[in-house]
Amino acid sequence: MCGVDSLNGTLKCPLNICCSFLGYCGTTELHCVNSDPTHLTMPCQQGYGDCQVVSPPSCSASKHTTTKGRKVAYWQSGNVRYRTCNRVTPSKIDTDGLTHLNFAFASIDPTNFNIVPTDPGDLALYSQFTALRSAVMQTWIAIGGFDFSSPGPTHTTWSDVISTSANRAAFISSLIGFMTEWGFQGVDIDWEYPAIPDRGGRPEDTQNLVYLVADMRTAFGTKFGISVTLPPDFYYLEGFDPMSMECYVDFFNFMAYDLHGPWEASDLGAFVRPQSSIIDIENDLLPVWFDGLNASKINLGVPYYGRGYTLSNSSCTDVGCPYSGTSLPGPCTESPGVLSLREIKQVIKAKKLTPKLITNAMVKQITWDNQWVGYDDHDTIAMKMKWGDQHCLGGTAVWSIDFYSGAGR
Repeated sequence: MCGVDSLNGTLKCPLNICCSFLGYCGTTELHCVNSDPTHLTMPCQQGYGDCQVVSPPSCSASKHTTTKGRKVAYWQSGNVRYRTCNRVTPSKIDTDGLTHLNFAFASIDPTNFNIVPTDPGDLALYSQFTALRSAVMQTWIAIGGFDFSSPGPTHTTWSDVISTSANRAAFISSLIGFMTEWGFQGVDIDWEYPAIPDRGGRPEDTQNLVYLVADMRTAFGTKFGISVTLPPDFYYLEGFDPMSMECYVDFFNFMAYDLHGPWEASDLGAFVRPQSSIIDIENDLLPVWFDGLNASKINLGVPYYGRGYTLSNSSCTDVGCPYSGTSLPGPCTESPGVLSLREIKQVIKAKKLTPKLITNAMVKQITWDNQWVGYDDHDTIAMKMKWGDQHCLGGTAVWSIDFYSGAGR
């Protein structure tokens, strides 16, 4: 609840979104104008957030803010150890056109907050990775990731790191030493997610994360870059304060993928939905615009993998059709419900498939037998970049380049 009926009547909506007459935070006219659009008896609550619908920023497409902007890509080091085939070592990464390449991921020692490898095998990869740096592309280290904050030894580590100035100082000192030793030029903070209890978070994380990036910028000066990853789901996004971090970071990477998946079948029904529809992305970015964030600091996340399903009826093969489970795993990634873009291209070639463009979603789909896979490729990413140009976004961020890179691409 927000507004007059919230605890002590003081609770405001995160990211300055609207507090409806009924005490719910949101971005629609029912929240921002009146919850009773017919008789206008339930106005938005003033002083607890904005009270007008905010539109996305608008730019002339000719400025090409996204198309000619930053091109960030993550590289999963674990692919060289765990993938059955199509492994992409640093030397096989296709860096053409990239401005930033992120090594995913480094970890944090939960006892002293030093930067440590996620896997001992990463030590042999750091120098190979940073050797790829050039006059036009920087090599950064990404810290954290989803698994880092899952139940286990590092479940609360992010929250612990930022909880005191002494802990932050220890972390930053180790980070500077790590980046200097291995030749990294910046760091991506990939915390999934602050202030969420089942992800090891505490309510004070939101403000403490601002303190962390402020302390980092003071310590780094202009020597190292800083980025922060932002989630698309408002439940997680409300644990961040992007506007307060904006002046300290070089940019934000907005994870505009995994917007739908099999995990929501019990709540929304087992019906096919693309994981990266521009329709969902536009809605998920709304809180960021309410917050007043500069669009030029946002990189639009794009997936180099697809999500798929096993259809309940092989004669119903489009978005909205029912499914009975995830799609079959690929031969190399071996993950049910997920195919790398390279595996998708191989399926298309082997089965002589004709991909179908879902124009309004800016994604493609392929179907065969009882399988459905939705994905992005060069064509749909180009469409999304043009959309980004229209809304002043500063670039793109690929997860992850090892899904479609290197020899045999």
